[in-house]
Amino acid sequence: MGRGERVVAYARAPVRGLALAGLALLGPPLLILIFVGAHAGLPSPAFFVERGRRLPALARRLAARWGGADLPSPYRPAPPPPTRDPDGWYRDGGALFRSAFPPAYLARLRWIFRDPATVRDLAWMALNPLIGGPLAALAPALIAGGLATAWLHPSPDGLALAVAAALLGIALGPPLLRAHTRWTRVLLAPRARRAPGRVMSAVGRSAAAGAHVCASAVLPGVAAVFALAQVLAIALMPVRLWPETVLGSRRFVSWRRAQIGAWTGVRIAEPYRPEPPLPQPEPDGTYRLGWGPVGTVYRTRAAAVRARRFEWTVRDPASWRDLAWLLLEVPVAAVLFAVPALLIGGGLILLCWLWAWTGALSLISGLTWSPGDVLHAAVPASANIPAPVAGLAAAALGIAAAPALLRCHALLSRALLAPTRAAVLANRVDTLTSSRARISDAQAAELRRIERDLHDGAQARWVAVGMTLGAAEELIDRDPEAAKAVIAGAKNMSVAALGELRELIRGIHPPVLADRGLADAVRTLAMDAPLEAEVHVDLPGRAAAPIEAAVYFAVSELLANVAKHAAASQVSVALTYENGLLRATVTDDGQGGAVAGHGGGLHGIRRRLDGFDGVLTLSSPPGGPTTATLEIPCALSSPKTSTSSEKGSPTS
Repeated sequence: MGRGERVVAYARAPVRGLALAGLALLGPPLLILIFVGAHAGLPSPAFFVERGRRLPALARRLAARWGGADLPSPYRPAPPPPTRDPDGWYRDGGALFRSAFPPAYLARLRWIFRDPATVRDLAWMALNPLIGGPLAALAPALIAGGLATAWLHPSPDGLALAVAAALLGIALGPPLLRAHTRWTRVLLAPRARRAPGRVMSAVGRSAAAGAHVCASAVLPGVAAVFALAQVLAIALMPVRLWPETVLGSRRFVSWRRAQIGAWTGVRIAEPYRPEPPLPQPEPDGTYRLGWGPVGTVYRTRAAAVRARRFEWTVRDPASWRDLAWLLLEVPVAAVLFAVPALLIGGGLILLCWLWAWTGALSLISGLTWSPGDVLHAAVPASANIPAPVAGLAAAALGIAAAPALLRCHALLSRALLAPTRAAVLANRVDTLTSSRARISDAQAAELRRIERDLHDGAQARWVAVGMTLGAAEELIDRDPEAAKAVIAGAKNMSVAALGELRELIRGIHPPVLADRGLADAVRTLAMDAPLEAEVHVDLPGRAAAPIEAAVYFAVSELLANVAKHAAASQVSVALTYENGLLRATVTDDGQGGAVAGHGGGLHGIRRRLDGFDGVLTLSSPPGGPTTATLEIPCALSSPKTSTSSEKGSPTS
């Protein structure tokens, strides 16, 4: 930058800072307008938030232009307009709509409010007048103060002070603009994902463990409320009230199971039995629960539902184990978490934070009391230890003991909240029974499809071939040329019928799958896909034929979904085997937002995998990428070399 450009930059910097300071003052009114408009709901909460993005967008452009930094837009791409299904309905997850407005409205709401940049925009509007505004306004304020001093105090000392203030404002203009740009980048630029260092990771884990201990010392109070509600329900109206309190407690206990697993890594499975269905009503409209003539008759459906739910909750051992855990949570937490929570909370809040406030107040009001006085009175040996030092030491001691105490609590909770062996076997039997029923239904539907395809397709064509040959037989004596033409038509129909039979056979069990295995069959699918596809295979052998067929058709369905709905340009398929699990992963770079709703293709894949104890895991955030993972427990045989290929590459 030349001398002239530097002079212009220093001259422009205060004016630009004044503009950015004025821009900062627009944040709070716009934030209030967004809050009021979003709660009004007309025309849409997303409308006000989306229009409010214009102010942060302008701040990004000005900061990037005047501060010399690149601040790209952090927002996720907008959702595409909804498309109409072949039956004329618009789909949003599992809901169907006649009009395109409701799914578009809901998709835009999700797009706006699930985008982390929205929260950062709102935080910027609230904080920028306190941080960015003063940074930008400091240089013009110094210059304006210097001019005002020169006007009001024209003495030599006043003029010297005015000149010094004005020169300082001009000199600080460009650095303050760059500082304002860095502040703007903190909230308004896309977040760069950086892996934390080893020290920061350790500090973060320790702080999280301390917070979890403090939370675990408070949450038993909620458990005590649920336990008291169940005891009162049993004592007052067990049939009417206890099932409802049990179901409410189960939601809390299930949440605690998830939290314990996330905090300690000790996973606790759900032990609850599924709710039994209500029996069909009798001819007279009543409901009979129980066995044969000994059963109880209920005149209304509500009474039958209430009685069945009471029977279900009473006979489920998990209900009583949950109640035992809720009752024991308070004494267990008092033994395990009371002391470390007191050390952490007392050390950080009382001895550090409150000490700083009382120290600041003593300078103003002459207050001589300090939280250290409480510590010294409770522990006379600590009379010579400053309160902040004692507070940090106490907090460090509590945080150091937190992981071991959390794990001990998790193991004790697992002893009560995990399913018993009998419950595991019962759930296993129920799962196998339901999966067997689903497999039987799927097989019956597949047989009906094959029968329909044979009847409407190949069979009809072969009947037509026979009729055509019969017509040719009548023509062959009196019009040989016409007979030849008819025979040629019959030949073409036989070729078409043979093609339909081959397609039908391929739909039942592809020949390439039987001849060359799952890896080459999936490569064939990838090469036939209408987009760029890549396949990676690491299989030490072959699985059983039914499992290979299930994975093949599941991958085929996933590739078809990617081509139809994902708006992707590339897809990758990975087949691996590890720890007794055959895993197939399909990843695309499309728009995301896939949902495994009831009745869709992904739901059909899950039904297909149920018969093999397989699971489908779907990760599809808005904006992509989408990753679908199939896992089936099985054993492999006949070792084979691991390979990988791309579309168009040889499949050797």
